[in-house]
Amino acid sequence: MEKQDIIEFFDQRAAQWDAEMIKSDTIIGTILDNAEVNEGMDVLDVACGTGVMFDYYLARNVASVTGIDISSEMAKIATDKYQNEPKVQVICGDVEEVKFDRKFDRIVVYNAFPHFPQPKRLIKTLVGLLKEDGRLTIAHGASREAIDNHHSGAASKVSNGLMAADSLKKLFDPYMDVEIMISNRKMYQVSGVKRDPLAHSHGGMVHSHSHGNHHHDHAPAENATPLEELLVLMKYMVSHNDAHAQEVANLAQELLSAGKTGAYDQLMDAVSDFDMVNAKLAAILEELKVEL
Repeated sequence: MEKQDIIEFFDQRAAQWDAEMIKSDTIIGTILDNAEVNEGMDVLDVACGTGVMFDYYLARNVASVTGIDISSEMAKIATDKYQNEPKVQVICGDVEEVKFDRKFDRIVVYNAFPHFPQPKRLIKTLVGLLKEDGRLTIAHGASREAIDNHHSGAASKVSNGLMAADSLKKLFDPYMDVEIMISNRKMYQVSGVKRDPLAHSHGGMVHSHSHGNHHHDHAPAENATPLEELLVLMKYMVSHNDAHAQEVANLAQELLSAGKTGAYDQLMDAVSDFDMVNAKLAAILEELKVEL
């Protein structure tokens, strides 16, 4: 997926975007309640399109709304619509490249996440744009299945597909405490609060684990079938891998405390990659359980 293809795709559709938009005030209200978008906050709307969400933010009496979109035609329409609203600023640009002059209380990516070629890089970038205790929300006003079906046609060239909510949580985990994770037939939302970088935690989870007291009890039953043996081993691997990822994350925090920010970033990127692989392993485990 190339960014230029994304720009061209949305430039071509910008003029009809508002007329063809289908949205639910109730679902958007729920998303913003979960995102804790409240009075006096500075909000960054990533991939804002024509400003579909701006009225909802303004209705909550936020201090400011900054919308950014990589499509010049989308950004132009949003700018024209809100040119007389002093609280609103629209930027045409790539959120991963633009240098902002402020940080934000809330960042929202609504109905746009599958169109970012490098999700892990995006999350890391957005976390850096949050104030301390700021909240990042990625949401869709429809189910994951509906979004993927919608993108299977003309948009297939500019969509990675919407990843499972627990996989997205893994991308949040190195930086944020995830408090909201919803994926049902009405909506999709993952939302987390930026973690204190000096806190010794990982993904909001605390593990008690050391080589001295960790029991390697993963032997299958005496008459287990090959599939049962595999299930036992995989269950052990998933829990064992998660515990070791915690240990590495804690070591990374020690590096950060010592001022080794570059090493910290690289190590936490590695932990995030490892978590994603472990999540896939866990998903395979669940599928095998069903077969058994």
